[in-house]
Amino acid sequence: MNGNIHKTSELKLFEFGTRKKLVLLSCAAILWIVALIVYFTPGLDYWVVASFNSLRINPFFAGFWYCYTNYMLPISLLILLILYLTSFQIDMLKPYRLVIFLAIMTVAIGNPMIDIFKDFFARPRPWAVYADINSLYYVTGLSFPSGHAFQAFAATLPLILCFLTNNETFKRSRKKVVLASLLLFFAINLALSRIFVGVHFLSDVLVGIGFAIILMVILASLLEWLLKTGRLNLQNEKWYAFVFVTLMLFNMIL
Repeated sequence: MNGNIHKTSELKLFEFGTRKKLVLLSCAAILWIVALIVYFTPGLDYWVVASFNSLRINPFFAGFWYCYTNYMLPISLLILLILYLTSFQIDMLKPYRLVIFLAIMTVAIGNPMIDIFKDFFARPRPWAVYADINSLYYVTGLSFPSGHAFQAFAATLPLILCFLTNNETFKRSRKKVVLASLLLFFAINLALSRIFVGVHFLSDVLVGIGFAIILMVILASLLEWLLKTGRLNLQNEKWYAFVFVTLMLFNMIL
């Protein structure tokens, strides 16, 4: 069926054929290759973070990006949860329920994995490596990969792909293309904000984005299989919802 789900099901996912998956995986591979180049080029990771040192003493720059990087992610995740829960009742949101669920699922599963990667690679934050990096604040934990960059794309990429899809389930329109563009702009800025405030290296951010893309492709393929085999349907959907909404809330609280 080339990535399509059963037409009789009311749970709909965007068209996700092999070609689209390969394009996304190629994008993730490119991001990781660039991250390796940045990491192994002497001084490049440092230069990118340090180049914003002078801007970090500007009150407007510092205030805006501090608020953006600290508050926009939890706000966006909360909005995502609200949209998902209300999609069970609001007809306008029902066609997008599985798409939003994919975003929640990706964030919920990926967050603990990011923490494992951080502990494994144990890369210190920029200010711990370079004394002249004037970070706007000193967040705890390790640096590689960026959890904010991962979550920004994990939460938005399914919706971006859905808004750009044009098939019998989802009709692309100018408004949806604009929404997809705004979501992409938001995700990129949220990921880069970690560099602007001085708490991540560029390579951390690129790897976090690439991991979000790869994990979303894997989980979208899993959802397709669950739908086709009847393991995910309208009767047991709420159990899936309970598990992943709970896991996501747990990760947000911690």
